[in-house]
Amino acid sequence: MIARIKTYFNDVTKEMRKVSWPTRQQLRESTVVVTVTCLIITAFVWLVDVAMSFIMQQLY
Repeated sequence: MIARIKTYFNDVTKEMRKVSWPTRQQLRESTVVVTVTCLIITAFVWLVDVAMSFIMQQLY
């Protein structure tokens, strides 16, 4: 059992060395893109919610 755990962690270490990590600039740009996208989607969902609430109030 211990040998299997040791093998697992050795394999994980080998794979992690193969990973292509982003630079700080790439990470910053990706973070901005994700944040802006989330804000846009949030605003859209909020607008749809307000519109649907208004329509439902008018119907009832």
